[in-house]
Amino acid sequence: MNPHQIIKTIFFDIGGVLVKVDSSDSIQKLSRKLGVSTEKIRQGMTRELLNDYEKGYLTSNQFYEQLLINYDSKHTMDMETFKGFWLDVLFPCTESMAFLERVTKDFPVWLLSNTNDFHYDLLMQDFPFMKCVEGGTYSFMVGSMKPEPLIYEIAIKKSGFRPEEILFIDDLEANVQAAQNQGINTIHYVDFSSFSQELSQRFPELGYLL
Repeated sequence: MNPHQIIKTIFFDIGGVLVKVDSSDSIQKLSRKLGVSTEKIRQGMTRELLNDYEKGYLTSNQFYEQLLINYDSKHTMDMETFKGFWLDVLFPCTESMAFLERVTKDFPVWLLSNTNDFHYDLLMQDFPFMKCVEGGTYSFMVGSMKPEPLIYEIAIKKSGFRPEEILFIDDLEANVQAAQNQGINTIHYVDFSSFSQELSQRFPELGYLL
């Protein structure tokens, strides 16, 4: 990367950067409702099933129905109850959300996230930052998820900027590496304090945003 490259737009991941994802309470609620162990709840949400859902290969109804099959419970649960449990996993990261708000005053901001339609609807409803950005590239809408190259290619094209003009912030190393492979500048987000330090050191021209 050219250390003197001028950043013209910033891409944010959502989960792990702008919102905290914590499913522990939801898993407990599902366990009590269905009368199965929390371990079985976790096992039923297989990585393959979640990936298919976040790539848009499954509708929300199909995802819900497959989960009930996996749980093999004697109890029933309607879709609205399940949706309420499923939505109760996202919590705001106030420092990074405030940073995004400051960024939007001077830069076009885009979101690049692996997510599903349930969570997208909740984000649009409860998190104002979703409506103050230029737009986003979401896995369930494009049939590809990070760290697959295609989702980055779509996001770059949608933004209208060259990869070297983009700064991408994500909490997963694999996603950061995949973005770097596309020529994008990146910061691996661990917490806001370390993020602030790295931003100031590597992109001092953006330090005023902190």
